[in-house]
Amino acid sequence: MNQTSTRKEVTLEWITPAPTLPKKAAMLVPQFNESSHFNMLKRLRYFQHVALCMSPEIDVVIIDDGSTDDSLDGLRAFVAEEECGFYVAAIHPNTNKVGALYLTALELQHEYIIFSDFDTDLFGYENIPHELSKLTQDDDFLGGYFRMLPHEGQGNVFLFQQIEYSLARGLYKFHHQDNSVPVMPGAGSVYKRDILIAILEQHSGLRSGEDRESTLIGLKMGYKVKYINNVMILTRPPLTLKALIKQRVRWNLGYIETFAKEKEYYFEQAKALTRLGQRSMYDFSIVVFLMLFPAVASYSLFFGAKLLAGVFAATYLVYLAWCIALIILVPTESNEFKKRRNLSVLLYPVFKFIVDYISWVGALIQFYKKNKAKNAYYKKFVLKQLSKKKAEPMEEKLPEPLLYSKIA
Repeated sequence: MNQTSTRKEVTLEWITPAPTLPKKAAMLVPQFNESSHFNMLKRLRYFQHVALCMSPEIDVVIIDDGSTDDSLDGLRAFVAEEECGFYVAAIHPNTNKVGALYLTALELQHEYIIFSDFDTDLFGYENIPHELSKLTQDDDFLGGYFRMLPHEGQGNVFLFQQIEYSLARGLYKFHHQDNSVPVMPGAGSVYKRDILIAILEQHSGLRSGEDRESTLIGLKMGYKVKYINNVMILTRPPLTLKALIKQRVRWNLGYIETFAKEKEYYFEQAKALTRLGQRSMYDFSIVVFLMLFPAVASYSLFFGAKLLAGVFAATYLVYLAWCIALIILVPTESNEFKKRRNLSVLLYPVFKFIVDYISWVGALIQFYKKNKAKNAYYKKFVLKQLSKKKAEPMEEKLPEPLLYSKIA
């Protein structure tokens, strides 16, 4: 039986019957054109297994977010032929992931919503019910984020990400004091459903930093977040430098867009010297340093090759010291690359600098272009309305970048 709800010309259709007896939590797995990137049948078999293992407490819902390839056909065929164990919803047209999660959450009655990605594997799900019970006992928490590790890869790009992810997890210790974090990964986190809906009602709908913005809105509402390190999300990272930089440009663009939207809150946190405020100032200083580095290097070269070499050496040693300090402070977060630790840590600063510089430059350029195009669009719209001499107030007619809007 198909059940359909419509909102802002976006439709949600249940390919399978919707959950009628909601369990404690629903795990939402959005996908868009994934059959173009993965063995669709293999991934559906995986979620079939997960749904069976988590059936007492958690429903699994796969959401097709307006795919334009044959992904939805593959989903329809799979659920028609087998007892899949999971539910399937289809959104049309594409809503940049955020809208798909929001519409589906509105349709459900579960107390908790778990986020995962189509290309990630979940381990330790037997610990989830206990963690949810602890979250239920504390109204100050909006949810938590799982321990994320890259897997199924090899080579220097993969090794670099192993180190980078472990260092990022090490920084969780810095945020533990006030139970904050800059971003709860959309590939592995859990929200209390009512709070999630309130968060998404305030969300811009922008895709690049959807999880960062969601996290920040939740913190802005006064909630805390929990690091759930006994549940692991294994993600498949980019395996080439080109793909990695493309991913990081998108992530950094999301950071810039979130900052532009919530800059007042960021400034408040920096002024109050909260953990989030200190982390934001640290991130800002890194970006400024990266953008100024070519000028500093050129200026140093003007005074001689020795000074230039000193600048490069000092930069390298600072990166290396930061890396070693985090490994020493939180050694349990770097076990996955322990066998290659010495050489990889020595090479990490060089790789990190190159990736960060290129990706931040790319993100800033994209942000500038998007803003320029957006301003031109609104200017054209206003001029058009003025020419029509409409009587109603102009602001009531301006198209808003709502949750499902592609105008952004």
